[in-house]
Amino acid sequence: MIKEKGRIKERYNRAVKRLRRNVESINECDFIDNKDIKREYTPFLDFGIDNQEYQEAQKLKKRLMIKYHGKLLEDEVKGREVKTEKGECFRIQYQYEININVIDKQSAREKILSDLKIIYGIGDVTERILKEEGYKTIEDLTIHPRFAKEASRFLKIIEKTDIRSIVQWIEYWFPVSHPLVLYSSAFFSRDEYVILDIETMGLFNRPIILIGVAQISDGSIIINQYFVRSIKDEPATLIRFLSHINNNNVFITYNGRTFDIPYIRERLAFYRIKGILDKPHYDILHFARRAWKGMVPDCRLTTIEKYLFEVIRKDDVPGALVPEFYETYMKTGNIGTIIPIIEHNRQDLITLANMFSRLHEEWG
Repeated sequence: MIKEKGRIKERYNRAVKRLRRNVESINECDFIDNKDIKREYTPFLDFGIDNQEYQEAQKLKKRLMIKYHGKLLEDEVKGREVKTEKGECFRIQYQYEININVIDKQSAREKILSDLKIIYGIGDVTERILKEEGYKTIEDLTIHPRFAKEASRFLKIIEKTDIRSIVQWIEYWFPVSHPLVLYSSAFFSRDEYVILDIETMGLFNRPIILIGVAQISDGSIIINQYFVRSIKDEPATLIRFLSHINNNNVFITYNGRTFDIPYIRERLAFYRIKGILDKPHYDILHFARRAWKGMVPDCRLTTIEKYLFEVIRKDDVPGALVPEFYETYMKTGNIGTIIPIIEHNRQDLITLANMFSRLHEEWG
């Protein structure tokens, strides 16, 4: 027993020394002193963090550091080190049974083709007149003297199931929050969905510290999280993320159009790593605002999951304070402050999958 404790202590000391060496070698991230933390992160209060939440987070940090003192990451989470041509990172894997409801392709096709406003020159009034004249669908418009050419062109795209062109066409004429945009996701198979969420050291031009990727397979959601144990692991984390992406994938995110995808693209460019992220993209934030804005106090992910799915997170770190918690880990080697970051990211992915499914149920 004594020998085992000695080995654990020795492994812990080695891990701490490795972290300290990595921190000392980092030029890109300048870490702040403990006394400056509150002042440094005060601007994040504008992003939904009030003073009480901030103080609660500080108490949580202290509890976690006591709880996980002397413990190693690989002993507390289901993960292991993985190697890439750009170095190493830490992969954490989970699998959950989950039922993702998606409107079937035929129903999606019918709903899209029944909206005549998708054709150039047709608005609400013109659509009403055309339907009164018997032009109920885009297919009917293929014999219309004015709209036949454009209707035939769109119908050809639908019949070829040119999914990228279908999505681009719909998004050209409708806002990204429109139900027709969501319906177009039905043309993809479930295993092509890539649900994505990242955690970072701040706003742009700061390192990514965690990338979470969820994919659907046979009634289950498989989650891979790539954690940056030190900043030098970031290139390897990006490489592992890209290993999940192929030509047929489609992204599902929450504010990913504005944040996650541009952020990943910027970090790839920083390391001169090639990665094609120009994919069809379903940003659930836009749909959520349209569907539930009047039903919930705000459209934060944690708020919506609380009201729609009765999920109340315990010991959750607010997203705006993730950089502070991570920096504490980097300075001390104590994994307590990163455990809630990993759990926060994983729950975000699960909630995204449930929200995507719920939208299809309500709008489909």
